[in-house]
Amino acid sequence: MVNILKFNPIFKPTLWGSETWAVSAVKGSESIVLNGEDKGLSLPEVVERYGEKFLGHKNTQKFGTDFPLLIKFIHAQQDLSIQVHPDDELSARRHGKMGKNEMWYVVDADRGSQLIAGFRQRVATADYARKVADGSIENDLCKVPVAPGDCFYIPAGRVHGIGAGMVIAEIQQTSDVTYRIYDYLRRDRDGNQRELHTELALDAINFDDITADPKVHYTEALNETVGLVQCPFFTTNELKLTKTYERSYASADSFHVYMGLAGTCCFLSPTGQGIFLHAGESLVVPACIPSVTIIPDGTAKLLESYID
Repeated sequence: MVNILKFNPIFKPTLWGSETWAVSAVKGSESIVLNGEDKGLSLPEVVERYGEKFLGHKNTQKFGTDFPLLIKFIHAQQDLSIQVHPDDELSARRHGKMGKNEMWYVVDADRGSQLIAGFRQRVATADYARKVADGSIENDLCKVPVAPGDCFYIPAGRVHGIGAGMVIAEIQQTSDVTYRIYDYLRRDRDGNQRELHTELALDAINFDDITADPKVHYTEALNETVGLVQCPFFTTNELKLTKTYERSYASADSFHVYMGLAGTCCFLSPTGQGIFLHAGESLVVPACIPSVTIIPDGTAKLLESYID
């Protein structure tokens, strides 16, 4: 019988800080089960073993034995490069992979931190390469001050970049395809600039994506499921719990991923399995489990993601 599963976090140091891949089926970075009778299995092996009991019927029909989401925590100590991701059609044609639609939830941020999401004004396609080369592309980007709790949806085609001094929870399609379009003209110790994917990005960028206010607007509530993002690729909710919360999946046909943002809570399945989730950790509730009881120790904040 498949149970609630916790996976090992995969720590990845970077030039600008670090990423923790909390739930991953990306080849070469597969998450490993930490608990129960499936301990030691990789996430792809779990999906292979349990099929639709783990993924859900519709997800199995659509994705086969591929786990469709990649869950990360990103710790940015410096500004990340400006990037864009291809959509499903372009990524499949070029790379044989899914596209990359994603969302960000700001877990923590220094005062004055900002990120980039979309353009603030129209950029002519013919001017794009020149603007990247001379750095004037920075004047065309939508820069947004952020605070903990801010949420952003980043569809494929939207230029974006995470700024220094923040921790981000990221939910995305399972894809490692990224086009780097600008890196602030920074140079390494040998005087070389980082490789850019200027030509590849040209067909991926949505140059009409003018975003004056790219934040997702929502109202936080205690002991309720609060919707953040609902798109064809995933649905993500926030839960801020101060008391026992019964979460039913009666109308769902999907696994559910939970990311611990603050505090600690215990997940209880109907069979009596209990597993703790701490801040910075993630777990997966398989599709065959009809409900869970979530018991916070004080106040706990979680993100819940699944495919509707």
